[in-house]
Amino acid sequence: MIASERQKILIVDDQPENLYLLMEVLGENYQIVAATTGKKAIDLAKKTPPPDLIILDILLPDINGYEVCRQLKSDRATKDIPIIFLTALAESDEEMKGLEIGAVDYLTKPINPHIVRARVKNHLTICSLYRQLQQVNSILEEKVKQRTAELEKMIFSDSLTGLPSRVALGRRIRKCIEGKENFTLIQFNFSGFSLINNSFGYEIGDKLLQEIGQHLCHLVGEKGMVARMAADNFYILLEKISDPLTVVGFVQSIISSFRTPLRVEDYDIFVNCNLGIVLANGNYFPQTELEVFRDADTALHKAKQKGGNQYYIFEQSLREATRQRLQWETDLRRAIEEKQFLLYYQPIVDLTDYHIDSFEVLIRWQHPTRGLISPLQFIPYLEESGLITQVGLWIFEQACQQQVIWQEKYGFSVGISVNLSACQLSHPTFIEDIESVITKTRIKPENIKLEITETALIQSLSHTLEIINNLKEKKIQISLDDFGTGYSSLGYLHQIPVDYLKIDRSFIIQSESQQKKADLVEIIIMLAHKLGIKVVAEGCENRENLLRLRQLQCEYAQGYLFSPPIPCQQATELLLYPEKLTTKIEA
Repeated sequence: MIASERQKILIVDDQPENLYLLMEVLGENYQIVAATTGKKAIDLAKKTPPPDLIILDILLPDINGYEVCRQLKSDRATKDIPIIFLTALAESDEEMKGLEIGAVDYLTKPINPHIVRARVKNHLTICSLYRQLQQVNSILEEKVKQRTAELEKMIFSDSLTGLPSRVALGRRIRKCIEGKENFTLIQFNFSGFSLINNSFGYEIGDKLLQEIGQHLCHLVGEKGMVARMAADNFYILLEKISDPLTVVGFVQSIISSFRTPLRVEDYDIFVNCNLGIVLANGNYFPQTELEVFRDADTALHKAKQKGGNQYYIFEQSLREATRQRLQWETDLRRAIEEKQFLLYYQPIVDLTDYHIDSFEVLIRWQHPTRGLISPLQFIPYLEESGLITQVGLWIFEQACQQQVIWQEKYGFSVGISVNLSACQLSHPTFIEDIESVITKTRIKPENIKLEITETALIQSLSHTLEIINNLKEKKIQISLDDFGTGYSSLGYLHQIPVDYLKIDRSFIIQSESQQKKADLVEIIIMLAHKLGIKVVAEGCENRENLLRLRQLQCEYAQGYLFSPPIPCQQATELLLYPEKLTTKIEA
């Protein structure tokens, strides 16, 4: 072993013969440094590199070994150097005193060379292992620090845009709440990103998100903080700003800025945004950051309902509406599981001889505590939650089963008219579901009428026409429901292969008192007949309505003049005893 690589031992003793003897015993394997006083020992211990071990005599001419040990152990640079005391005293109390102030061992005079070598070797080995452990711990601590920094970066910043994350934003909001400082949170959603990704690729989509982040940072400047949660959702936090007029002006300027396309590589891309706004001030102040995020999301949902490039400021009444919507959805799911829905039937009457041509099938909800609930109350929640597809299919199957009973048990070839929502029409398995029910119930397709509203038709005209043509091929009849309420179907009517056109009840009920609506009813009936389409008038409430419709050669009508919606058993009685209907009409 090269001298400079050998471990260094500092021997401290004022007796030359002791020094010489220890140097003889240890000098072959170790680098030896000697001192005859306590002060000299301390100086040598502090030099670089420090000794790996110190053999320290207790009795020295200036300061004793215990004091030398105390000073070395109190110094950060020398505290880890192992010290072995050397003494001619073998009392246990002296040994205990040295161990208490930091010594690792004792050697007694006269020395035994074998014991000296063994103990020095053992303590140097322990010391070496300890230093290696310290190095490993140091490396591990550094790696932990690096990993912690990486995790913090992942948690507190968005990897794509470099903006603060929702977690970092939440901390800032919590700080505002704890400090009772007014603030505004604006949540952005940029629509159409799936189309952009599909058209230009995800690389362009990612670059567009980066461009949006930079654009928002430029607009916000020093006024606040821009953050990104995920996908195309961004936030702006305006601290100490909550005045509605100031915020609305700022929001409008942001919306206006996106009317100019964003340049991404060689593409000019327009984006539409919706904004949900929470003003935290004297009128409303949240308790937690989660509450703020929830309310911003609720406001954003309302903004989306208004269309593109719209904003909405959160109101506390919205929270109650949201809770109510969730409660409705929970109750509706339970209603499906517990079969709380009922079907009612309202006759559609042939005006030539007043016989029942078909029944419109209408759903009712027999709530266990609230009683019978009108579909006007719960259908919107079914549509919003997506449950309308499941419930609509159930209505269709139950109605088909009932029609087959009327056909096979009583011999009545009466039709059933079932309403369809836009959600059902857009469902990917809609046609397969219809075919499955027809096969299962064995109903004749020509006895089925499916009613489609103007709104559902116009939302996706080409797709709806494809569905209608498919249904027509199966001999299912199509009825265009609530005609006239959308004021847009006249231009499309010649394109739509419908069998029936149902005039909305608002035109029939008021046709006698409002001449313009009465004239419109006449025009609709004439146009339908020109196109070979039969007409059903809803809302026929009195004999005046009936006589006017017959005069205009309207083929069918339904309304309270004939019968309100009734349970299945009463509908069967109307079929079995038709005089109940004719007597009521002629009365």
